Amino acid sequence: MMMNPNKPELKELFDGLKSYLAYGYVNELSPEDPAKDAFDYLNALYLANQHEGLVFCKLILESEILYNDFLRATCLSYLLLSESGREYSFSFFIENSKALSVPLLKEALFYFYCAKNETDPYPVPEGLFKNLMERYEELKDDPDAKIYHLHETYNDFLKAYSLNN
Repeated sequence: MMMNPNKPELKELFDGLKSYLAYGYVNELSPEDPAKDAFDYLNALYLANQHEGLVFCKLILESEILYNDFLRATCLSYLLLSESGREYSFSFFIENSKALSVPLLKEALFYFYCAKNETDPYPVPEGLFKNLMERYEELKDDPDAKIYHLHETYNDFLKAYSLNN
């Protein structure tokens, strides 16, 4: 069954995302990139049921088989912007700081840059900024750093928190 973009049914979204997690594709007959299909299904599910969307975000991040930086960065963004997912995201950053890809590091730095202006910011775990800064030093010469504008995001982050490199 192809997804009706105007009114996707929750069962179809669940089944598609479960298939993506198990087999690496949402629909084996789809001509689209499987990660794009998963992105579309995840967005639709998140809009229909934020809690269930966040559950799938965590499952995608925890998958040791699937690895699409754009999709994983989207998952982190959703989790960071939700009250219920923020603590999970911070733990994810701490546990995986030495292995964060350029897009995931950029997502973290951008979130903290924006969060600096919140009236009641969520407490940042001790050592997290240090870990992110160390990871930046490891990735700053990566070819993807320029593509994803990592340097600009990092500099904005440093200025927002008056941190010295």
